[in-house]
Amino acid sequence: MESQSSRARNTKTRCTCGCNKDVSFSTKQRHLRGLSKPELAAKVLERSRDLRGEGVGEADNSSNKRPRSESPNHGSEDQHQKRACTSFPNAAEMIEMDPISVPAAEAIVELSPVDLRRSTRVTLRARETIVDRWGDGLQLLRRQEIEGREEDEENGVSEDGDNDDLESNLDHGTEMEGHADEEHEEHEEHEEHEEHEEHEEHEEHEEHEEHEPEDDPNSSEESYWDLIDDNFWRSSPEDALDDGDANLLRQYAFKVENHITRRTFEQLPQVFPGLPHHTLKNTQKRVRQLSGFQSKKYDCCINSCICYIGPYKDLTACVNCNEARLDARGRPRQVFEYLPLTPRLQAMSANAEHANKMRYRADFQHQAGQMRDVFDGSYYQTLRNKIVPTNDEHNPFFYFSDKRDVALGLSTDGFAPFKRRSKTCWPILLFNYNLPPDIRFQKKYCINIGTIPGPKKPWDMDSFLWLFVQELQQLEVGVKSFDAISQSVFILRAYLIIVFGDIPAVALIMRMKGSNGISPCRICSIKAIRGTGSKTYYVPLHRDQSDPIHYIPSDLPIRMQDELMAQAKAVERAPNDATFKRLSQEYGIKGTPILSTVSSISFPTSFPFDFMHLIWENLIPNLILFWTGSFKELDHQDQAYVISPANWAAIGKATAESKATIPSGFGAPPPNVATQRSQMTSEMYCNWTLFIAPIVLRGKFSNPAYYRHFMDLVGLLKLCLALEIDGEEMERVDRGFETWVKDYEKLYYQHKPERLSACPLTVHALLHIGWSIRTMGPVWTYWAFPMERHCNLLLTSIGSRRHPYASMNAFVTATAQLDQIRLKFNAHQILCLKPPEKVPRYTFVHPSYPSYQLCPPKRIEIISQHICNKIYAALATRFGTSRAVIQAAFSLQEPVPQYGKVIRLEGGDRIVASELVQSSEDSRDASYIKYIQTVDRFARQRNRMPELVPQIFYGQLKRLLVLEVPPIPQLLQDLPTKIIFAVVQSIRSFQENNVNYYTNLGPIEIVDLSVIECVVGRVKDGNRWGIVDRSNVAENVFD
Repeated sequence: MESQSSRARNTKTRCTCGCNKDVSFSTKQRHLRGLSKPELAAKVLERSRDLRGEGVGEADNSSNKRPRSESPNHGSEDQHQKRACTSFPNAAEMIEMDPISVPAAEAIVELSPVDLRRSTRVTLRARETIVDRWGDGLQLLRRQEIEGREEDEENGVSEDGDNDDLESNLDHGTEMEGHADEEHEEHEEHEEHEEHEEHEEHEEHEEHEEHEPEDDPNSSEESYWDLIDDNFWRSSPEDALDDGDANLLRQYAFKVENHITRRTFEQLPQVFPGLPHHTLKNTQKRVRQLSGFQSKKYDCCINSCICYIGPYKDLTACVNCNEARLDARGRPRQVFEYLPLTPRLQAMSANAEHANKMRYRADFQHQAGQMRDVFDGSYYQTLRNKIVPTNDEHNPFFYFSDKRDVALGLSTDGFAPFKRRSKTCWPILLFNYNLPPDIRFQKKYCINIGTIPGPKKPWDMDSFLWLFVQELQQLEVGVKSFDAISQSVFILRAYLIIVFGDIPAVALIMRMKGSNGISPCRICSIKAIRGTGSKTYYVPLHRDQSDPIHYIPSDLPIRMQDELMAQAKAVERAPNDATFKRLSQEYGIKGTPILSTVSSISFPTSFPFDFMHLIWENLIPNLILFWTGSFKELDHQDQAYVISPANWAAIGKATAESKATIPSGFGAPPPNVATQRSQMTSEMYCNWTLFIAPIVLRGKFSNPAYYRHFMDLVGLLKLCLALEIDGEEMERVDRGFETWVKDYEKLYYQHKPERLSACPLTVHALLHIGWSIRTMGPVWTYWAFPMERHCNLLLTSIGSRRHPYASMNAFVTATAQLDQIRLKFNAHQILCLKPPEKVPRYTFVHPSYPSYQLCPPKRIEIISQHICNKIYAALATRFGTSRAVIQAAFSLQEPVPQYGKVIRLEGGDRIVASELVQSSEDSRDASYIKYIQTVDRFARQRNRMPELVPQIFYGQLKRLLVLEVPPIPQLLQDLPTKIIFAVVQSIRSFQENNVNYYTNLGPIEIVDLSVIECVVGRVKDGNRWGIVDRSNVAENVFD
């Protein structure tokens, strides 16, 4: 019998290489052999469209070819203009150059006929929209070139649209806690050479892999896709790693996580001679095989202007800086490595443990009037009632109609890898909102899809997002995946719903002009005005000599997507350069962003202001500049907001000393704010503003109105940072910021034209915080702290100062591959290199107190008579009897177990008992607590019925007692009972300006362990102490 493969080779078939001839299969294989995997996938997709009668329209018949720009003369302006005028391809050519990845194409081919038709139509519709965005190539390139020259000419304007005076202390990107040490510039030459060789070898290996034939010559085209499907199921989480692979992966994880060099890695066999060891090259090859995943490399400009993809695919030089694409050896001078999203989402759904965690979104119950997560925002709720646009009227489906649909968020930020900050790079990070909030932003759950290399910010961010948008187009339609919970195949869909970052980063993505436009705000269309002799626009509510004279903060003109996109198209279609400049300046937008082709994104709703940058890196530093008389271009003489140098020095000293009295669980302690402000990070500014400044600023202003104004801000910030916000609190946020901004203009701007620079965009943006919470949820669901943490992680991966971006790319790719292996093979424990957490001896958790773990030091001692009397009184109150009855039934003359530490489990605080734990000179006091007891509201009115209400108390934990109470028949206690009491030194607290203070101590109290809420800190304020209580304020959970 003739074999199936023989019949396939003897059958004539239509060639998909582009020749459109009927050839034998062997001839077809020779035609296709030179095609890369993305090109082959595109051809198969094209054939599927033909078979189903779904051509791409008239444009497909076009035979116009995109001319390559000639290698430019770097010193010739004419050549630069000639290259800028190069014509762009039409729709058909755009589809041909479409870099579809194999997983996406595989999913399309394997779907049902109905899903295939929907997939083809939606993908085509989306790509035609992208073509429309990139259309009119001549005008687009010329406008961007003019725009780039204008930006270069605008000296003295801050990139992030904020005040230039911050540049001395703040970078426009994220502030890092540390930078690559300048001493690393003196790396030994052999280490640099070693790292360079490692990166070159890695690149050459990947280049070799990309040019290998993708098909077995003895297999048919259809069996190629079947083979991918078989491999997918073979690599399901049910498979286990053998001992050899597990050992290899542990060694590689050790290298990646500890950033050891290749030379050190090769020394491991000498350190551990009994263990099998592989070369780094073979190890990396095996990791790629096991993960089934690797980055896709695309040429990009040496100055990070563009990525050579889409409309730039065939260019030989950058359209912005005129730098050549390739070096003298014909190799790309710089590459952008993209990490595909789809296979990672598929691996998540195929892992039972991870898939269970991702059910959080489906199980989330929205409660009207409550803001607890992004899913309470009006945008998500509205999106759920919309049909995904598929051009298929017979099979409609809604956004998030399947409980396995994934909600995604995107964040990017520019950060400087070195202290000099002359170079920046831009990580692109995704967050899986299907995960619960307490783990959502932990680094092991963040998805890095690439890092745009430096040294400059992207000139065209859309070109770097091209591949990501293509994946989003496909994920909106769906890809075939395996659900480990139901053990079945399903269509996985994912939707990007939120994008956040600092002002310059989001301006790049939205193609906004920021503070350089007459309409600088991305949320509303308020018109800005320029200061005298300034090129920066400012946005005060009150302006005497402008039209309108005054804006009502509660009725700002919110932008709408249709209006904004119409303005973007009007800018792109401007008939000449002058009109282009005028329209972009007036509208504040420079063109249609590529993310506008993603149907789940809404402009500007999906782009809320990032709380971290807005408050901690702009507003608070600006206020400090006012208070120290340093805010630029303003006369601070005799201004009541200026704090005297002596008082400011005292504030700095008190801030530094508070380190010893604020627990380490509160985060990094702020340094001396008077002398070391340049060392302040966003987290430090946050802690200082919320907890320390309200205490140390009291009485330091000559006009108390400025202190009250600041305290109003602190109250609003704490409201925004609450884990839950109800409708009444939302009204307080809205009205509060409206009042605060108006008062700010009276106190700092003073409605004087010469003080216009006191009204930057970051102050105006406060008016949109309430709107952002209503539409997208609480501010902590889209702040940039996770991105800042990620940037710090990338800093540690820089092994070579000559090739910092290659080091970061190698680290990010290796980390993603290991994460993929953990998911595919359920190998989290196998690849966990953390030593097992040591459980101290004598730890104790009683079933009656499941949330508390008692820890040593442990003592067994006789209790003093004074404490015994307190315990008898507490037991009498507990059992509702007299002290005499308790004392007759229960004796405390025997030694009692006593503990010196207690831990609130499930992410709670660690509290120490001051009498049993000795503090060292540099320790941070964690012995003061907040506890809640019920008291009688009418205790002083003997004739009224008691009404028990909870009341907050503060005190210092002295020790913890574990009591065995025997059966007491007269109290109907038939079984022995174990009670844990806390001995607390109470304090007499009082409140002033919404801050709790105490001067005098109260009596010793005996309270049940279950009433202890959390640890608190203290700040010295003259002869009294201010209490620092962070409960009910969102914290950063990253590890």
